[in-house]
Amino acid sequence: MRGTLAAARPDTDVRERGFTLIELVVAMVILAVVSLAVIAVILQAQGAGVANRSRIAASNLADREIEMVRQQFTATDAGPLAVANAGTVVDAYPLQGGTAGQPLVVDGRPYTVTRSAQWNATGSGASACEGGAAVVYPALTVTVKVTWEDMGQARPVTVSTRLAPEKDLGLSDKTAYIAAKVRDQDDKPLANVAVSATGSGTVTGKTDDTGCVVLPVTPAASTGTTYTVQIADSSYIDISGTTNPSKSTGIIKQGTLYSGASFSIAKPGKAIVTLVRDDGTPLTDAQVAGSKVTLVASEYSGATGAVTKTVSTVKTTFTNLWPTTYGAYFGTVPPLAGYTVQELLADGAITLDVPFTMASVPVQNLPDGTTTVYAVPTGTAVTATSCAPSGTQTASASGTTATFDAMPGEYDLYFSGATFKCASGPVDVPFASGTNDPVVLANTTISISGAPGGTVWALNQAKAGITSSPTTCPSGYGTLAVNIDTARSGTAKLPAGVWYFWQGSADGSTCTAYPNVSSPTTIIYGQNNPVAWSATTTLTLTGMTKNYYFFVIDGTSGSPTCLKSSITPPAGSSYWISSSATTTTPQSLSLTIPRPSTTKTYKAFQSLSTATTSNSCVSVGSFSVGPSTASASMVGK
Repeated sequence: MRGTLAAARPDTDVRERGFTLIELVVAMVILAVVSLAVIAVILQAQGAGVANRSRIAASNLADREIEMVRQQFTATDAGPLAVANAGTVVDAYPLQGGTAGQPLVVDGRPYTVTRSAQWNATGSGASACEGGAAVVYPALTVTVKVTWEDMGQARPVTVSTRLAPEKDLGLSDKTAYIAAKVRDQDDKPLANVAVSATGSGTVTGKTDDTGCVVLPVTPAASTGTTYTVQIADSSYIDISGTTNPSKSTGIIKQGTLYSGASFSIAKPGKAIVTLVRDDGTPLTDAQVAGSKVTLVASEYSGATGAVTKTVSTVKTTFTNLWPTTYGAYFGTVPPLAGYTVQELLADGAITLDVPFTMASVPVQNLPDGTTTVYAVPTGTAVTATSCAPSGTQTASASGTTATFDAMPGEYDLYFSGATFKCASGPVDVPFASGTNDPVVLANTTISISGAPGGTVWALNQAKAGITSSPTTCPSGYGTLAVNIDTARSGTAKLPAGVWYFWQGSADGSTCTAYPNVSSPTTIIYGQNNPVAWSATTTLTLTGMTKNYYFFVIDGTSGSPTCLKSSITPPAGSSYWISSSATTTTPQSLSLTIPRPSTTKTYKAFQSLSTATTSNSCVSVGSFSVGPSTASASMVGK
């Protein structure tokens, strides 16, 4: 038995020396849980203490603000109006060593003290912006709100009081009141926004925390006054994008309250629209210049929320935008597949990528000799010397066909070739994204009537670079001349534009006729253009009392011989006419001659008697006739 006890004693000693490892771990966990609970209670108590101290400090600052306002209100006769007109102010009365407008620091913690003042012009105590019966001597409601750093979920300290001025102090019984309410894009009140009323002078105030401002005004005694109420802060816009929006009150009488002026305003934002090709190919500013981009707002005033701009760069910025949802698309027609939208926040910015497919447009039946086709944005001015203004798309001709790979839009078409330049074509041609049906040009032709013999040639004014109309056959333009001789018996194709015509050789060196009366001529696209050559000129002798004979001699020498029984035209005489009438009444006699290609002088003679032996033909003057002379006349004997 002793041996058994002796063997058991060592194990008992081990158990009595301390805890096992498991018991130690359990004890430590219990101790940690209890400690954390105690620490949480301590921290919560400390936090509550700090919050209470902050709230007490904020309450003291609010009371201090009220007392200082009360002192300003009663210190002078102008005090009530000074407090009222100040509207909403922040940190107006600094602590010792502080600066006005900066937070007030107490025990190392900064506090913000916001004060607003508003006339209570309703008598019932309700907000003047909600209407009510105006009172003659209203009280001024002063509200002070104090906030601080790290206030978390704690509510601000807010204190209000009413200060009533003595009668006739600051406001008179002639005063009326305009109450304007200002809210943001989310229909929430906007504080500290300047509002003015202009009529018999201008009064300005600022909105309080409810978004209301009350402006005392003095209307005319008998007729009253109409006021314009306006947002006096240019950093806001209304939904139409108007800065400083305004409203008219109509006539306001003394002692009344007008509460019909309400505004919804917001800080404007912007949208940056970027054009991108759907195939990923980068675009250049030159490619997109003259195209149109449409931005669409989900909230808007007026008939539509779509605004279209003609762009000059790949990126286009739309500014002064009302905060709402926006989308954008290329051109003026919304894509069938729709477009993406983004929400624009107040004073924010969004970026919208606008994808599109280039327009593939075949143009057929081009004028003969066309080398280049120009697609000019519809309505863009084109001159005779340049038909490629900004935004123009070009395509090279192959025979009578050209194909555009161009920006979608609407275009006017023009053509240039070896013998013409900037010839006009169809206008308002739509280029839609993707593959378009061919644009088939109408035929443009010319037909000529009355042209004498000789080949007829045409010269394009723009291609020749002629700035003033020539009075003789154009010369030196042989490579540019177009043979249109078939137009005398039918029609000849000729691109639209301004053209000159003559007969003779292509370069004008041998010219038989130049009808300046029908040259230059404007050829109009898509139709047959008839041209009357007008190959003759009429010469008239007026006031003749003796008119047996009237001669026109082509040249500068020689004269006819006139006898009673015979007439002998001089050498070189080309034209003459006879008459056997004898009268004392003044008469006229006309002679038709071919129109010359260059200016010529024609002598005119008249027979004055019936002499049988002496010459009775005398000179009565001369006619100067050129390509542009349709008729000429002079007074006879």
